[in-house]
Amino acid sequence: MKNIGELAKNNCTGCRMCEQLCPVKAINMIENEEGFIEPQVDKEKCIDCGLCFKRCPQLNNVKNNKLDNVKVYAAKNRNVEEQKKSSSGGIFSALANYVLENKGKVYGCAFNSRLVAEHIAIKTKEELYKLRGSKYVQSNTKNTFTEVKRDLDIDKLVLYSGTSCQIAGLKAFLNKDYNNLITVDLVCHGVPSPKLFKKYIEYLEEKYNSKILNYEFRSKEKNGWGLTSKVLLENGKIKYINANLDPYYKTFLNSCAYREVCYNCKYANCNRISDITLADYWGIQKQIPEFYDEQGISAIILNTKKGYDFFKLLNKNVIIKESNLNSVKKENHNLESPSKRLEIREKAYANIDNKNFLRYAKQNLNYRKEIKDQIKNLIPSDIKKFIKNKLK
Repeated sequence: MKNIGELAKNNCTGCRMCEQLCPVKAINMIENEEGFIEPQVDKEKCIDCGLCFKRCPQLNNVKNNKLDNVKVYAAKNRNVEEQKKSSSGGIFSALANYVLENKGKVYGCAFNSRLVAEHIAIKTKEELYKLRGSKYVQSNTKNTFTEVKRDLDIDKLVLYSGTSCQIAGLKAFLNKDYNNLITVDLVCHGVPSPKLFKKYIEYLEEKYNSKILNYEFRSKEKNGWGLTSKVLLENGKIKYINANLDPYYKTFLNSCAYREVCYNCKYANCNRISDITLADYWGIQKQIPEFYDEQGISAIILNTKKGYDFFKLLNKNVIIKESNLNSVKKENHNLESPSKRLEIREKAYANIDNKNFLRYAKQNLNYRKEIKDQIKNLIPSDIKKFIKNKLK
């Protein structure tokens, strides 16, 4: 009989559901040559119960209690400081704050001290900064599904955020709905591997001759709402990097090095798996121009009655404007289809261990600095804002 590792190899998302579900702990998640984790079965321990097959969200469908007509809003946090510190409109912070105020726990993606993305739980508002902001690399969910079940079984309110496949993994692991669980997913492009991001961080540390203490993909300090990363160095310096001028960031935006299954993502559509879906409301200037805010606007899709009822509790903390799926889909293409797999993906991870990262990005990922992007980067941010306002 084939095992879950063999059957799921080309379809695995690395959610860790099977590992945590196995009653005899016969499944371990092992890093493959590209740096993505996938299940490996200890055949001596395995009792052929088939539970991993029956519950794997990639081999089966996970049910969701969908609203007949989903509710869609453009939204931003009333707390301007929280909005500024967030990637888009700061709505995740508003959701998390409510749970924390009610003695619940919030699970989400954070960078650890080595800048490895992993899922953690927080219990206080003082810890919320760890989960805030986009991390464009696959997060390790570790043992959080098991922890969540333990919390739910003692009636603790839980908010769990992640990519759609991670939410599907959690729901498959739990195998039943809990009134005290709110799930939040993101409109996801796909995920590069932790190994690729590690190589990139090492490249930056060599380039700047200093250890990196913190990395933010979506800082608003220099250019407002957009795609500028912020790098905090141990020597006290701060670097801001435009996405199109960066070998890792541009690779991510161009869909060059995602996990193979991302190009056939079963969740890249409007049939969402979570209670609440969050995204940047790109194109808000065209769809609802009077609601545009240079500090960011979120798109919120309330998929279930539970998600809708929960979001209504936040009325005093958020500012909303009713919208619709068609408007949000215009510049959030992964609500319609997965990212396109390019031919270059064939060699995306070849010799990654043996090359300087910049040379690797140029040779394996076709990374190039476009002249227009370099010129745009030379224009001061206040002039860019002036031009934008004039165009509006």
